[in-house]
Amino acid sequence: MSTTVDKELDSSIKPINEANDDSFQKISRPVKTVLYEGLQEKDVGITEFTTSVPGISGILKHRLSDFQVNEIALDGTVVRLSSRTVPEKEAEDTTLKDVIDETGLCEEYSKDIEELVELHGTKSIEINVDGLTKEQRKSIHNFLKFKYGAKISTNTKKDDQDKQFIVIRLSTLVKNERQTWPKSRPEYLHFALHKCNMDTTNVVSILSKQLRVKVNTIKHAGTKDKRGNTTQMLSVRKLNANNVAKLNARNIWTGNYIYKDSTLKLGDLKGNRFRIVLRNIKGNDEEVSNAIEMLKIHGFINYYGLQRFGSSVVSPTYVVGKSLACGNCEEAIEHILKPRPLESAFENDTDRARSVWWTTRDPKLALRQLSKKNYTVEAKIIRSLAFNGPKAYVNAFQIIPRNLVLLYLHSYQSLMWNKIVSQRIQKFGLKPIVGDLVFKDNELKEVPVEVIDGEENKDVEDEEEEEIDVNNVKFPEVETISEENLSKYTIFDVVYPLPGCDVSYPDNEIGKWYIDLLAKDGLTSEKLSKKNKLFSLKGTYRCIVSKAEDLVWATINHNDLNDDLLLSDIEVLENKQPFISVSDGSFKSLSIEFSLRPSNYATMVVRQITKQDTSSHTQASLCKISNNNKRDTSSTEEEENSSKKIRLDVPTED
Repeated sequence: MSTTVDKELDSSIKPINEANDDSFQKISRPVKTVLYEGLQEKDVGITEFTTSVPGISGILKHRLSDFQVNEIALDGTVVRLSSRTVPEKEAEDTTLKDVIDETGLCEEYSKDIEELVELHGTKSIEINVDGLTKEQRKSIHNFLKFKYGAKISTNTKKDDQDKQFIVIRLSTLVKNERQTWPKSRPEYLHFALHKCNMDTTNVVSILSKQLRVKVNTIKHAGTKDKRGNTTQMLSVRKLNANNVAKLNARNIWTGNYIYKDSTLKLGDLKGNRFRIVLRNIKGNDEEVSNAIEMLKIHGFINYYGLQRFGSSVVSPTYVVGKSLACGNCEEAIEHILKPRPLESAFENDTDRARSVWWTTRDPKLALRQLSKKNYTVEAKIIRSLAFNGPKAYVNAFQIIPRNLVLLYLHSYQSLMWNKIVSQRIQKFGLKPIVGDLVFKDNELKEVPVEVIDGEENKDVEDEEEEEIDVNNVKFPEVETISEENLSKYTIFDVVYPLPGCDVSYPDNEIGKWYIDLLAKDGLTSEKLSKKNKLFSLKGTYRCIVSKAEDLVWATINHNDLNDDLLLSDIEVLENKQPFISVSDGSFKSLSIEFSLRPSNYATMVVRQITKQDTSSHTQASLCKISNNNKRDTSSTEEEENSSKKIRLDVPTED
């Protein structure tokens, strides 16, 4: 079966080495050779810079600790994990183990009670409290009520020998313990989340399972990058800080607990504070200083970064989004399920399912390749097609989490925006022109929430998180720059729309570019409005140039390319000592710290400094060069030392 998808996507792949014509048949092999590089910036319209100052070449994200993000709250404070203790009042509500230790009771009761509640046991538990004071017995009753609420009932009784017992039974009406929430305590627990090498969505899924709450009850202001160390605030209704503090999950830490009367909402942040290390930079301090000063003055082009477009070169998210925008769900599924035999080193069940579906178009056969715990978008689509029929394409997208469908559509809009802005800068430079758009009253307002240097997340549980469709956000009105008011605006005021059915386009030549670019895909602004609201695109506005605020920097000299140069919040909390620069280090790296508004990509700031592609392939190549140079230097030093030793062994002539 040959489709336009085959032709379009096969031509988009950029080989590093020559691949055989039968490359797709190699998909059954358990180990594959990675021959294709990923998306490059030029593939998604990222081509221009705000200055022509030479770049300071350096390696981005060489270590996870090289990329650190701290959320900036609405009040302007930077969110940091600075304490892991629970609020003082709640600290008095001790754990069962504390009560047991205090009263001398056997710890095995704790396990019995947990089993009673979890397994809905029918038997009662009797705790021997003979010899305890009334206050001690009361503390046990209070704790059990505090922890389990209406799930259990407790009472004190005496046996025939006049010994006292606390009897614990499962309540006949098993209610949620949060119904017994103390009236004096605000309903919402807010806490700082610090995570390492995990995306926000997966962390929320883990928290929901361990805390036994629904995914959509855990709120946050915005998602954060996966590859790095990030800190942000979360909130959940009627949950005790003690429960969160007892979480045991790898690479996840919580703290700074506080109760408030309102929940967090998406967009409830002022921005993000970034701390980034660029390793093995080329340039002296004067050149670095010049590049940074130019960044402060001229800012950076506010492109959507590569993270916006997924990691696949065979099926980047924007090609799926284009198909959905055109109303072609069948083609969108073709893109998602097309095999990607050369994009990963190891084959998994998703790869096998793609291969089977691609060759047979039988979703039931493909379904046999999938594990039951596979929650990827491919697995959801295949299950839907197997259940509803192989041609039930629209139904398949109803099964996919809404935020993932939006990711595809927004990716297509973002590609269009990047291309338009690059073309505009190439022709008209970085000055406002008549017909450009600005927000009325010169107010700077942007999309309230988007992924900030995040990665495409496909492992989404059935209970998806709440997601804001940025196309449905009500924006301030825009106005057109005229000859009369042109002088009052700078390039930082100019906003361009993401294409949609409810936006205004620039009233100049650039407005026609939007129309022509949409027409190439068989679209118009009107066609972006769909009866099915899931696929409808209203459009939004975005500043074409932005600035990094409160920027500070320093160079660090070190001897090992892999030295830990930045401390994470948890390391600071554990009093780990910071790295101290050495005067004669073999490597020179740049530490830079700055703040960005929501929806701005830190990688685009780095790109402005380095003047190099921020793709993972490019960064890996730079790292390889650095390692090779280090080995070459070491070999040269060894040879020199060896020759010196030989010369010392040669007797001198008289």
